[in-house]
Amino acid sequence: MLQGTPLRSLGASISIFPLFGLVLKAGSEWLLSDRIRVGRSATIGFCYVLLTGIYGLLFFGLWSQGENLVWKSFTSLVSLLAVVFATQLDYGDRRAVRAGVYGALLLVVGGFVFGNSNPLEFPDLTENGVLHFSPLPDVRPRGLASEPSEFSITAVSVGLLSVYVTRSRTRKILLGFLTLGLLIASGSKGGILALFICVVVLCVLKWHSRWYQVAVWLLAVLPLGMILIWLLPTLFPEDAFALSGTVPTRFSMIICSLMTVEHNPFGVGLTGFLPAIARYLPGAMSALASVFPFPLNFSEVTDYITSADMVSTKTFFFDQLIRFGIPFAVVFFAFVGSLVKRLALLRQTILLVAILAAAIAVTTYVPGTGNFAIPIVFGVALTEVNGGPRPDRSE
Repeated sequence: MLQGTPLRSLGASISIFPLFGLVLKAGSEWLLSDRIRVGRSATIGFCYVLLTGIYGLLFFGLWSQGENLVWKSFTSLVSLLAVVFATQLDYGDRRAVRAGVYGALLLVVGGFVFGNSNPLEFPDLTENGVLHFSPLPDVRPRGLASEPSEFSITAVSVGLLSVYVTRSRTRKILLGFLTLGLLIASGSKGGILALFICVVVLCVLKWHSRWYQVAVWLLAVLPLGMILIWLLPTLFPEDAFALSGTVPTRFSMIICSLMTVEHNPFGVGLTGFLPAIARYLPGAMSALASVFPFPLNFSEVTDYITSADMVSTKTFFFDQLIRFGIPFAVVFFAFVGSLVKRLALLRQTILLVAILAAAIAVTTYVPGTGNFAIPIVFGVALTEVNGGPRPDRSE
C-alpha cells in the first residue's frame, strides 16, 4: 500500500526504511569525519548526471505530461541512489549476512505458500490491500512481490545467496533444489530463460576444466532446456501478443530506448526521460507493429505518451540507457564482465550464477528499483572479490 503514497515505486519494498536509516547513519558519519572526501568515481558520476540533466531541460523544456521535470528527476534520482547504496553496503560480516539471507528466504517461501497461487492450497493470506498495492489477474504466484517476474528474480537472488552462505554441503543441495523449484513454480519465462543462459555460460567457462565437470554442466542444460521448451507454449501463447499488453509494452519501450540513444548518444538525463518517451515511442510502436503478422495490444504503452504514471521500459538497463546513453552501457557491461571474470577465477560458482541471473534480469525483464535483492547480490559479490567476508566467531 506504500506505493499509493509519495514513495511510489520505493514503497514496493518495506526495506526502504532500514535502508534510509543506514543512509542517515553513513551520511552523519561522513559529515562528522575529520576529512570529508568524495571519491573520483562518485565525482565523475555526479557531474555526468548533472550535465545530462541540464541537457534534458534545454532540449525538452521544464514540463512534460503534466509533470515538472526537475521534481520528477529528483524522485528518480532517489530511487537510483537507493539501489547504488544497497550495492555499496558492507557485507563483510558473514554471520549478519547469513541471518539476513535466511530471514529473507523464509519470507520468500512464506509469500509463496500463503500467496495467490500455491500447490498446498493454504489460505492466500498475503493477497490483501496492505501487502499488495494492486490486484493481479495473473494466476502465476507472486508471493510478497508485486508480480511474478519480480518474485522469480527475488527467489533466485535470495535462494542462491542462501546456498552461498550455507556451510553444509547437504543444505547447499537442498537449498539449490528449493531455489530451482520456486523459479519453475513462478512460471516466469524470463526467469527460466535467464537460468538457462546462466548454465550455458557456465558450460563455456568450464570448457577447460576436467571432462566430467563439463559433462555435468551439459547434462544440467538438457533438462532445463526441455523445461523451457515445454513451458514456452503455455507461458507465451500466440494470442498473448494480441491479448496481453506486457510483450508489446516491453518490446516497444526497448525500441524506444534504442531510438532515443540513436538521437542522443549521451542520453537525455533524468530530466529528459518522460519527454523522450513521448517523442520516440509512437515511432517505436509503428516499427514493432510492422514486423508482426497479427495485431498487438498497445493499450498499456499508449498511455505513456500522455501520462507520467509508472512510465518505464520495464527493465533497469534500458531505463538508464535512455537517461545516460552509451557511456552507461559501457560502464555497466564492463562492471558485470569484470565481476564475472573475478568470480570465475575465485571459483565462486554460486555467486557467479547469481550475478549472471541478476544481470540478465535487469537487462531483460526487471525494472530493478524497488527490488533490493538484486543490488544485495552485487554487494555480496563485490565483498567476495575484494578480499572476502570477515570470519565470524564460529569460523
